[in-house]
Amino acid sequence: MAAGVTARPPTVLAIDDDRQVLAVIRAHLTAAGYRVLEATDGESGLRLAHGGEVDLITLDVLMAPLSGRDVLARLRADIATHAIPVVLVTVVDRPGELPADGYVSKPFRGRRLLDEVQRLLPA
Repeated sequence: MAAGVTARPPTVLAIDDDRQVLAVIRAHLTAAGYRVLEATDGESGLRLAHGGEVDLITLDVLMAPLSGRDVLARLRADIATHAIPVVLVTVVDRPGELPADGYVSKPFRGRRLLDEVQRLLPA
């Protein structure tokens, strides 16, 4: 790395239609050294994911008008985003049917979320 250049912290994109959930995710991840981007709907999340600075995505499944299932399908189908790890943060009982890299059930403890994120993206 060149002198005077610092590496940016790993960036997590949190996509959830509940602003309180986003605030909790942001608080836990920023305290652990991650940079957090937020989107309150699927379309905004997809736009941010294409920005090129996203290292991992946390994704709610039950959103409207574009569901988390649809967002995940679009992420996986797009060459620019298909390799970004996705952690589902949701109340859905059987998310194993979805092609995500990790899963945290709501309501969640901050430690559980952090463990799952760190498993896929060490800070």
